[in-house]
Amino acid sequence: MKVRIKNGITGYKGKSDGMVYYYLPNCEVTIGRSLPESFTEAAQHKDYRAIAQNLRKIKPSQAYKDDFKVYTALYKEMPERDFKVSSWYNLYIRLMWDLQRAGLIDLKTVTKAQIVSGNLPCKSVKNAVEAGLLLPVLNWQTLDNSI
Repeated sequence: MKVRIKNGITGYKGKSDGMVYYYLPNCEVTIGRSLPESFTEAAQHKDYRAIAQNLRKIKPSQAYKDDFKVYTALYKEMPERDFKVSSWYNLYIRLMWDLQRAGLIDLKTVTKAQIVSGNLPCKSVKNAVEAGLLLPVLNWQTLDNSI
């Protein structure tokens, strides 16, 4: 269920009456969903947690983040987008998962040094576009800051 707030309350979040509410600033929408009644952890949950922890350790440079922010803003304006994107981080994570699906990296063990020394497509936005993992946007050639 999507909750739309008329007066733009941007800080509304939390749990109440079996529901969780949170605001997505890039989409300008507040979302409410019901809390799950029970949760059983499976093997894939442990794998995903290990991947998320490893990706946090990479810590991309600020210039790299800024390039992704510029790319995301330009991508949102494209009429022929492949998918919706709400933030630079979502696009970055999608790129990393695409690389794992292609068999180029293992997200549980990849490091920043491996990305740079292996000249992997996720090293910069420019490399990702050249590899065909991201669509070309206006002036994508200038987005060449390294991770």
